[in-house]
Amino acid sequence: MKRLFAIVMLTALVATASFAGQFRIAGQWSTATDALPTESVYNWSQQLLASEDTLSGWQWEVLFRALGFGMHYGVNFYQTNTTDDWLLDWKGDFFLSYHFLGSGSLADPFVEFGWGNAGTTRISSPHEAQYPDWEEEIDSGDALALALFSYAAGGFALDLNGLLLGLRVSYFPQHLINPIPATSIEMFDLANFEVSLFGGVALGGHNDRCRR
Repeated sequence: MKRLFAIVMLTALVATASFAGQFRIAGQWSTATDALPTESVYNWSQQLLASEDTLSGWQWEVLFRALGFGMHYGVNFYQTNTTDDWLLDWKGDFFLSYHFLGSGSLADPFVEFGWGNAGTTRISSPHEAQYPDWEEEIDSGDALALALFSYAAGGFALDLNGLLLGLRVSYFPQHLINPIPATSIEMFDLANFEVSLFGGVALGGHNDRCRR
């Protein structure tokens, strides 16, 4: 997995350098919510960042002028209050993007359209004696849940000569969330919206700013 990640990153960097594009990599924090908060921005951020449903992870993107592609990935380890089970939630996707002002712009409004999968699994439990066989846990739906999804997102980033900061709001149409075909695995429930904060670096593409 590490080798595959290294190959993808190296390919993205080479493509960026070859075609005078921009390569971005950032940490991200994403919180699911069924409805967008209506409070002030500060209260909104506190509510979302304090949520135990927040996924933390990484995102990368390659930009060629206004068009881009990339991936998001986030995970969350947590312990339930009722059963003391330790669970792992994850979500990953591939996306295409359009940046209205192009790569290298100081202000960067953008939209994304993506496809991915999300799920949860129990990795440890004080009640494991109730499930002597891993296959039985999966069949019962108690150990694993998965879903395939499509989404649309809009956001705004600041590219401060390579320092990247941004906010993204994603919408997950419920009719485009589906279980894994031809299996008995339980479907993972996804909320209607997800709010993400991200920060990282943007490499290349800043010479285009001078030409505009």
